[in-house]
Amino acid sequence: MNSRIDALRAKLGELSLDGMIVSVNADQKYLAGFSGHADYDSLVLISAHDQRVVTDFRYWEAAEKGAPQFTLVKRVRGEYDHADAIRDFARDNNLRVLGLEAQHVNVAQFKAWQKALRSAGAKLKPVEDVIKKLRATKDEDEIDKIRAAVKLTDAAFTHLMSQVRVGMTEKQGAWIIESYMRENGAERMAFDPIVASGPNAALPHAEPTEREFQLGEPITIDIGAQVDGYNSDMTRTITLGHATEKFDEIYRIVLKAQLAVEKKARVGMTGKQVDQLARRIIDKAGYDKQFGHGLGHGVGRVVHEFPRAGKLYRKDIIAPNMVLTVEPGIYLPGWGGIRIEDLVVFRADGIEVLTQSTKNPVISV
Repeated sequence: MNSRIDALRAKLGELSLDGMIVSVNADQKYLAGFSGHADYDSLVLISAHDQRVVTDFRYWEAAEKGAPQFTLVKRVRGEYDHADAIRDFARDNNLRVLGLEAQHVNVAQFKAWQKALRSAGAKLKPVEDVIKKLRATKDEDEIDKIRAAVKLTDAAFTHLMSQVRVGMTEKQGAWIIESYMRENGAERMAFDPIVASGPNAALPHAEPTEREFQLGEPITIDIGAQVDGYNSDMTRTITLGHATEKFDEIYRIVLKAQLAVEKKARVGMTGKQVDQLARRIIDKAGYDKQFGHGLGHGVGRVVHEFPRAGKLYRKDIIAPNMVLTVEPGIYLPGWGGIRIEDLVVFRADGIEVLTQSTKNPVISV
């Protein structure tokens, strides 16, 4: 944890900040090894020479165990709240400018904290994505935890493939996945499983319904698990019994696009350049309008984080040990869609593909 705090302290100087208020659970866990159950249950406060966790009696014992290197400050709602703790932190350390995570703090909280800081001669400065960007580069321990979540996700997919059949509903397929993950080591799902068949597969974020699987149609399965605080994310598109001519055409294009990224993407590229490796193949095949989302996103303590790969991300630079989803897709309303997604790690000498689930789409029934 010390190296992570040191990295944040270095960023404070670059941003002309004397300290930082950390309000988001994933960021708190990353820096302190502890967070409350929901955002704003607790705060982490960092300055050049001080580090505190502000929490209440519900989490006190957990904070003592999880954040032994931090000074603990007890919050008592209505008596000594977050604003009071922030004021005293600034006063004790003679701080003048404290950063806060702008996209995660509402107006009411900003006003309350700003008012409290005035009495300490300090003010707030909104900043964005400071810790989120630090989290983008994973250490090997983090990658091992992600690898464990990927391994469980691969196993859950294999388990579903052993049971999938014509007439099974999307909801039944989703439950088979979720129950397997929870019974085999998942702390929770990384996100609600997406199981979408036939025309529903044209919806990238479809919710499982009572629709029954049918022969020859696309069935998209997008799943992930959380293990030891880290997440996975994987998509496969299958078809039962046989592949139609349309399925074969679309599947070959999407797979070619995905494999091009895994072969050619490198450290130092921008998110836009990585996206283009796949997009130019799909565009050339005539399906540019049917690939409407970005190629991928980082995965770690949360399932969507830095880096990002898409047409807009010309400033996101890929660095060693960044983790990214590679998930091109083509979506045809009324017919369905095909998406194939692996989770990869950028290494100095190329790409390490973590996801190992089969990409053979035809399932015998």
